[in-house]
Parts: sequence; structure tokens; C-alpha cells
Amino acid sequence: MHSWERLTADAVATWLDALPGWLVVGTACSVEDLALLCRLRPPDVVVGQLEPDLVPDFPLVPLCPAWGLAALRASLEHVPLVPLRRVAPGALTDREMEVLAYVCSGQSAALVASALRLSPHTVVNYKRRIFAKLGVQSRVQAAAVVARLGLVRAPCSGVVARENVPTLTHREQDILSSIARGESVRQTAHALGIAVKTVESEQRQLFFKLRVHNRAQALAEAQRLGLLT
Repeated sequence: MHSWERLTADAVATWLDALPGWLVVGTACSVEDLALLCRLRPPDVVVGQLEPDLVPDFPLVPLCPAWGLAALRASLEHVPLVPLRRVAPGALTDREMEVLAYVCSGQSAALVASALRLSPHTVVNYKRRIFAKLGVQSRVQAAAVVARLGLVRAPCSGVVARENVPTLTHREQDILSSIARGESVRQTAHALGIAVKTVESEQRQLFFKLRVHNRAQALAEAQRLGLLT
């Protein structure tokens, strides 16, 4: 799913997920992210605001918000779906996606191993391969890529009540945005022009509001609550 606007991409992706027989593998708001997404999770069809030559390897259903969702659904019904999804070099396997979902929720290797009935050593090896495919070096960076591409999507469970969404200060929002870019605490401090200790203090307050314990969990919860823009 591609749109130049994040809100449009997320809204249409949620709508598509609710259609029988359709599953969104991710969202992108740039051509570069779409190319990365198609490599990581090759789709059967791309829905997007694109020219066909930008996705030559996949069927394209044009997205024009002005036409409405009814027109989009009619277009989807006329797409000759021939499953193209395949395990290609650089693509994430289904097992790697399972591990990635746990890792990005902030779980330790031991907890991931227990949940998936794997050895901790096997989980570490999975993480190494996943990080190489994502082009990242840490769990927080992996979570940032996952959030940006919508690679791990929660099942539709209704709209989160506004009263359950914490109000963040401008500084807390800045720190959350830095986490979403995959930056370290020191990089956040440098970007915001504040001390590392100040970032750590503000970050603790952010974690308290989100009821989480680390940066990866904060990113996952912020995405669920719609706090990432």
C-alpha cells in the first residue's frame, strides 16, 4: 500500500485489511520505502499513487482518494490475482516475521525463544539475519523501520478511545519522533541540543505515560495509539 500522505496510507490500509481475502503486508509514503517494502515482503499487488513503471514487477491498482473507496474496491475486483509472493533474496520469511514482531514489542531473546519454542541461540541468529535484511544494527532501529513500513500490523480492533491516549509534551513528542527514526539516546540529545541526562529523564516520563519499559516497546505502543505522525 502506497500513498504520499501517511494518514491516507494508514486509513486505506486499515480498510483493505478489513476486506475479505485481502491482507496488507505494509505501507509506504515514498518510492524508496515502497522498494524496500517490496523486497522485504513481495506483494501480490500494489495499491498506490504511482506510475506503473515505478513498480514494474507487480500489478498496480491506482489509488486516487478523490474517487472514493467504492471505486477502489471495484478496481480491486478486476485485478487478475496471480500469487507472486515468493521467498526472494532479502525477503523476510514468515518465521522471521514472527520473531520480528516479538523483537519490536521489546521482548528479550529469552522471552521470544519461550514464546516460539526456540532456543535463545536460534533467536539470536534470527535477529542477526533480520537486522541484516532491514539494514539496521539494533532492536530500536528495527522497530523504527517496522513502524515506518507498517510491517507488523495489529488486527483491526476498533478505534482507540481518545481518553486512553496519553497527552505528550512537545519534548516527549520530539523524543518519540527521534526513537521512530532509530536514533540512540546520544543522537537524540545531539539532535535536540540537550544533555543526555535530560533525554533520559524525559524518556522515563514518556515510558511511564505509555506504560512501557524500553524504546522498542514505546515505539510499538505509540504506533498502536496513533501517536506517530
